[in-house]
Amino acid sequence: MTTPIEPKARAGAPDGGGSATAAPQATPTEAGPRPTRSLTRLRTQLALKLGAPLTLLPNERVLCTEVIFQAITDAGAMSFLAVFLVRLGAPTWLVGLFSSLPALVTILSVLPMGSFVQQQPSLVRTVNWGRLIYRSILGLFAFLPLLPPTIAPYILVGARSAMAVPMSAVDVSFTTILGRAVSPQRRPTLLSTRLAIHGLVAAVAGFVAGQWLDYAPYPTNYQVLFVSAFVAGVGSIWVMSRLKLPEQEVAPAALRRFNLSAMVTLLRDTPAFRRYSTASLLYRLSMSMPSALYAVYRVRTLGASDAWIGTVLTVERVVSVFAYFALGRFLARPERRRWLWVSTLGVSLYPLLTAAAVTPELLVLPAIAGGIFGSGSNVFLTNTLLQVSTEEERPTFAAANTFLANLCAFIGPLLGTILADAIDIVPALVIIGALRLLGGLSFWRLGVGRER
Repeated sequence: MTTPIEPKARAGAPDGGGSATAAPQATPTEAGPRPTRSLTRLRTQLALKLGAPLTLLPNERVLCTEVIFQAITDAGAMSFLAVFLVRLGAPTWLVGLFSSLPALVTILSVLPMGSFVQQQPSLVRTVNWGRLIYRSILGLFAFLPLLPPTIAPYILVGARSAMAVPMSAVDVSFTTILGRAVSPQRRPTLLSTRLAIHGLVAAVAGFVAGQWLDYAPYPTNYQVLFVSAFVAGVGSIWVMSRLKLPEQEVAPAALRRFNLSAMVTLLRDTPAFRRYSTASLLYRLSMSMPSALYAVYRVRTLGASDAWIGTVLTVERVVSVFAYFALGRFLARPERRRWLWVSTLGVSLYPLLTAAAVTPELLVLPAIAGGIFGSGSNVFLTNTLLQVSTEEERPTFAAANTFLANLCAFIGPLLGTILADAIDIVPALVIIGALRLLGGLSFWRLGVGRER
C-alpha cells in the first residue's frame, strides 16, 4: 500500500542533483521522452500545490469509482423523474406531492434506520442491499407507460416515496463508511475528489440523457433511461463490494433513542445550534417551495424539450464543479469564511431568473446562478452545522438537522403548489425568491456562521 509521503519522494526525484560531469548532448531519439517527463513534473507540482495525493489508496479508488455510477443515475433517471411524471399527465398537486412525500417518509424512517445500521456487522452489505432495492424500483418504472394513465402517475409517486426507506439506511451507512474508509487527514481530499468526479460525470450523463430523450420516441426513451439506472446500480454494488472495512461490532440491543422531545431539549440547551436551525428553517423552506414548480414551468409554460432541459442541468453541474474548486482556493484563508453566508443571498436569483425567462434558452441564466451560489450555500450549511455541533454529540445534531431539513422538504413543495394555484406560477416564483433573500439575511441577522 502506498503511503501518503511516497508521492512527495517521487516528486523530488526528477529534480535531484545530477553528477558533476556535464550531461552529454541529447540525440533526437533521446530528446523524444522529454515532453513526457516535463508533463509528469508539471502534474506532480500542481498536485502538491493543490494538496492532492498523487496516488489514491485502494479504498479511495473504490469510492471514487463508485461515484461514477451514482452520477449516471442522479443525472439520468433521477433528474428526469419529475418531467416523466408530468409526461404521464399528473396534475400539479400530484407533482407537488411527488416532491414532498419522500421527505415525509425520510422523517419517519431515518431515526429507526440509524438504530438498525448500528446493529449491522457489515456497512458495505447494508449499503448494497439498500441500493439494490432502490435501483430495482427505479428500473421497474420502465413499465409505467404500459399502465392506464389514470393510475400510472399515482404508482410512480407511491413507489418513489417508498424508495426513501432503503435510501435512509443507505445514507446513514454510507456516511459512516466515509468516516471509516480513509484517514481524517486524507478525508477532505477524498470528498472534494468525489464531488468533482460526480459533477463532471453528471454533466456528461445529463446532457446525453436529455439528447436521448429528445431523439428517441416516447415511451421507449424513458424506458431505456430507467433500465440504464438499474444497470448503473448493479455496477455501483459491484464496485462497493470491493471496499475493505473491518467488521463492525454489533451494538447492544437496548439503544439510546433520539425522539422529538430530545430534539427540542437539544435546541433549547444549545443557543448556537438553535440560531442555525431557526435561520436554516426559513431558508430551506424557501428552497423546497419551488421544487415542484420548475418542471411544470419548463415543460408547460415554456415548452422546453427534454434535450434542452438536460442541457440546462448540464450547464448548472459544470458551473458548480468550477465553483467548488474556486471556493476551495477562496476559503483557504480563514478570515474569508465568515462571508460565506452571502452565497445564500445569491441563491435567490434562481427562482427570480426562472420567472423572468420567457423562452427555454433563457433558462441557462438561472442554471449559471444556481451553479455558482448553490455551491457556496451547500458548503456554508455543512460547515456551519459542524461548527455549531459538538464532536461528542455530532450524530445527534446531524439527526436533528436532517429531521428539520426533511420537514421543510415535505411542507415546502405543497406550499409552493398552493401558492402557484392561487396567484399563478410566475408571481409565485417571485415571492419565493424574496423569501430566499429573507432567509439568507436571517443568517446574518442571527450571527450564524460567526461562532468561535
